[in-house]
Amino acid sequence: MIDVQKHISSSVDAIYQSYYTFLEQDLGYSILLNYNGEFNANLIRTFANGVEERMTQNGDKKFIIKRMFSILIEGLQNIYSHGGKDELGCQPVFLLVAHNKFQYKVLMGNILNAEDRELVKAYLGNINNHSEEELKQLYLSILKNGYMSDKGGAGLGVVTMRLKSSNDLNYQIYDFHEEKSFLVVEVCLDKS
Repeated sequence: MIDVQKHISSSVDAIYQSYYTFLEQDLGYSILLNYNGEFNANLIRTFANGVEERMTQNGDKKFIIKRMFSILIEGLQNIYSHGGKDELGCQPVFLLVAHNKFQYKVLMGNILNAEDRELVKAYLGNINNHSEEELKQLYLSILKNGYMSDKGGAGLGVVTMRLKSSNDLNYQIYDFHEEKSFLVVEVCLDKS
């Protein structure tokens, strides 16, 4: 019999390692922050503040730092609120923040329950199909209508990440088995 927990953990580790290696060795990005492990709410502010401090030390422009901070807060809150859990009730995630002289790449990965897979694909695809003006209108509409999902979110996090990055959100979904998948979202933020 397959130990599903061990399989999920080793799969998450393998996915994380492949992205880390690709960013650093293949693309030549410098890794600013990397985390692969169990997630909790305390890590949201820790990660965002740590990246903000490193970007300030690197001499990045304030408006870029603010955009990055917003992207991280929204993305990590989404993971905390909507990310799936493994069979032991843990929430394995990874976070990579890398940069070169032109842009930052933020990669966030979390478990996705199988029943949410198609909904997530459709939502991210829909967000990417909007112009910046349409996204602003969608953002205001969500705020005005006060829509809340059954998990307590209004969908503003993904819209905010897309608006703050000014780039499409790239994503990949990896299937583990019938009940669980793993979602990796990549957000690119230009330095200029």
